Amino acid sequence: MASRKKCLVDTSVLIALFRKNEDAKVALDNLDANNAYICDITFLEILTGCSTAEKREYVLNLLEVYGLLKNNERISDKSMQLMKRYCVQRLGQPILRLADCLIAAFAIYHKMELLTFNKKDFDFIQGISIHPLSK
Repeated sequence: MASRKKCLVDTSVLIALFRKNEDAKVALDNLDANNAYICDITFLEILTGCSTAEKREYVLNLLEVYGLLKNNERISDKSMQLMKRYCVQRLGQPILRLADCLIAAFAIYHKMELLTFNKKDFDFIQGISIHPLSK
C-alpha cells in the first residue's frame, strides 16, 4: 500500500534505482505517486551523472513522474542555518555536504519525509523526518 505522506526522494534512492536495485524499486513503489517529489538539487545531481544522450533521455523521462520543487529564499536561508550548525569537520570531511544540506532544507521547509539510502548523511539533523523505508 502506497504511503499517503508527502515524501522527498533523495538522489541516493534514484541512483540505486538506475542501478537496478530492487530495494529502491520497492521503496519507490510504496510511495503515492501524487505525493512523491524531488528537488531541483536532486534533478541536477542526477543529470550530472548522465554520460550519454540516451541516459539523459531515460533519466528525464523517469524524473517526470515526480513533482519538482524549486529553491526559494526561505529554503536558501534554511540551508545556510543548517550549514552553520553542521559544517564541523570530521576526519577532514564536513559532517554535512552541500547537496545534502540543500536537500535537507527542502525536506524541512516543506515538512516532508525524506526517503534516502544514505540515512547517516541526514539522521543527525534536527527537524528532519526520515521516511521509514530509508536505509
